Amino acid sequence: MKITNSSSAPKPAPLGGASRAGGPSRQSSAQGAGGASVSIDPTSRLGQLEAQLSPSDFSAAKVNDITSAIAAGRYQVNAGAVADKLLASAAALTGKSGTAA
Repeated sequence: MKITNSSSAPKPAPLGGASRAGGPSRQSSAQGAGGASVSIDPTSRLGQLEAQLSPSDFSAAKVNDITSAIAAGRYQVNAGAVADKLLASAAALTGKSGTAA
């Protein structure tokens, strides 16, 4: 079987191609066998995720305080709180609620 390069077939757009600013492209598009065109913009999903997070979810001051406490050797882990949250997380994942008797 001989394979030839046909010039009539459309060439796919390269992934990660250049955008108008010269950087990587943020939008991908493809054309299916039926001629339907599909366009994907990853920044739209990023915007959805950013909208779900409230500004109160992150505190730069708290991160700086913990970072300096770790660096100075003053940070102490509350093992009980870690254990409680780990158990709660495991219970949520398994669909169980309550504590063991």
